[in-house]
Amino acid sequence: MKNKRRVPIWPLVAAFTLLVVVTSEANRTGKHKSRKSEDEEQERTPPPTPLMILNTTVMDAPVSDESRRAAAPWWKGPLQASAAAIAVGLLIVNLSQSRATSRATQQVSSAAKSTAEATARQFELSQRPWISIDTSIESPLTFTAEGAAQVSVNFIIRNVGNTPAKGLSVQPKILIASRGEQDPVMQRSKVCEENRTREPETDGTLFPKVEFTKSVTFVADAWDIVKELNRTGSFSPVVIVCASYRSTFDDSARYTTGVIYYLRRIDPSHPGVYLRMKDRVEVPRDSLVLKYDPIGAIAAN
Repeated sequence: MKNKRRVPIWPLVAAFTLLVVVTSEANRTGKHKSRKSEDEEQERTPPPTPLMILNTTVMDAPVSDESRRAAAPWWKGPLQASAAAIAVGLLIVNLSQSRATSRATQQVSSAAKSTAEATARQFELSQRPWISIDTSIESPLTFTAEGAAQVSVNFIIRNVGNTPAKGLSVQPKILIASRGEQDPVMQRSKVCEENRTREPETDGTLFPKVEFTKSVTFVADAWDIVKELNRTGSFSPVVIVCASYRSTFDDSARYTTGVIYYLRRIDPSHPGVYLRMKDRVEVPRDSLVLKYDPIGAIAAN
């Protein structure tokens, strides 16, 4: 954006100079005419006869209209008023242009700041680390004597960004989904927030295009399984995993990637159909599958 040019100050100076010159010239002209009138009056008046003055009173002689007109020419007032009006007008225009220039400068500064921030943000998004998470099932689904379900899952963590992911921390959790209780999306937010502030960060630094694996054996709470069995006659384990990490651009900021999976069993008689689990019915590893949550599968920031 181009700045508007300020109105030059020289017209203002010229107007005031003109006002001073006109005033001075008028005063000199008035004084000259006044002296000339007095000389002519003395020549026309005969010498006064000496008189004896017994009592004297000094009074100011009234100023005649002719003397007043000689001291102040008719064109002096309008000219002075015009010069003053021009000076005031130029001053107002100059101040207005100054304010407009200041506003334009502020707008240019704000636009430049916004552009710089957007550029920095875009650069960070293109160069920062990004974590992706995949899984594989490593064991069959079995039950303990108390009725708790257990299964082993392998997590594959990859850095698909362009810079190292520092302070990596991977936190998994299993729960039993139940209507109105332990909502998976809310539980994922809780796990990610806990992981964001957790110390120490035990999983180290993950470089770009490098893979990190973490195997976890989950044990689902027997009491939660019983509550869901009483409600629906079956249950569905939910696996939540959240990876927290830092960027080399800002060591104080932490990013997270959270994923929600449902553990299902494959129906042998109907390929492509995935069923919930039954009480104390063990499922072979090849018949187990982890399916993304259909509502909020992945959340990354």
